[in-house]
Amino acid sequence: MKKAEMQEQEFLEVCSSYDHDLLTGKREMTLKDYERITYLVSSLGYSQYLQFLIGKYMDLAQADEEREEREHEIYLEYPEYYEDERILEEEEKWLEEFLNQLPEKKREYFEKLIKES
Repeated sequence: MKKAEMQEQEFLEVCSSYDHDLLTGKREMTLKDYERITYLVSSLGYSQYLQFLIGKYMDLAQADEEREEREHEIYLEYPEYYEDERILEEEEKWLEEFLNQLPEKKREYFEKLIKES
């Protein structure tokens, strides 16, 4: 089994049922869903699975990249942008929600993965 497949399987086993439905095509993924899921996957250090998701959702990946470029341009002229828009807060909330829905043993494992990434 390829590393991307192993990472995908591991993520699908522990993600919320909503995210599972998104990733298995039972629900349509929005740009915000894509941003959150790829942030979580990246935070876990699942780089191969992240590349798979980018390829699978190329239209969302392009829109996300354009958004990031715009945010960076804003940041260059407005350094408080991320703080004022609470972007980092939102990302922390995503991680917290992901970790809080896990059983304690799994939460410890995934907290460790996040710290190592």
